[in-house]
Amino acid sequence: MSVGRRQRLDPFVPTPRDIVGRILDFAEIDEGAVLVDLGSGDGRIVVEAARRGSARAIGVEIDPALVEYSLETVRRLRLRTATFTNDDIRRVDLTGATHVTAYLTSKALRAIEPVLLKARRDAIVVTHDYPILGWAPVETLTTWSSSDGRRHTLYKYVPMYSAPKLHQILRV
Repeated sequence: MSVGRRQRLDPFVPTPRDIVGRILDFAEIDEGAVLVDLGSGDGRIVVEAARRGSARAIGVEIDPALVEYSLETVRRLRLRTATFTNDDIRRVDLTGATHVTAYLTSKALRAIEPVLLKARRDAIVVTHDYPILGWAPVETLTTWSSSDGRRHTLYKYVPMYSAPKLHQILRV
């Protein structure tokens, strides 16, 4: 079965443009960061991270049409630190990521928990509007979007502090 025909965990819902910058600021992206956006959709988080110039940014998206759209944006803007891969987020390797972002439902986040648990213990994981059930956020931010006229909540996690203790013990 090709990657494009695999079952999506969630539908594509774009992050409002004014929330993208808040996500990157909240994630504390700094020089040398490696950001992975899970379910990157049209690539707006990855593109903005690369535009800011401080991070290597990778988008992981199951829909090949969205990956091609994102790659075309990167080519057009000549962003050398941004890339996209057509892959299933249930199988991605996060070992090199310093930062992970995701706009996925709690159910989808639960489905990719094994992937998240393989991220660096000190990685910063930011989810948008949906918490990772069973994990304790180290910080939350509720902010208003003028793009869609509603409140958005961002959750920040660091696996060594946020993940369930059983998983921390098993990962030592």
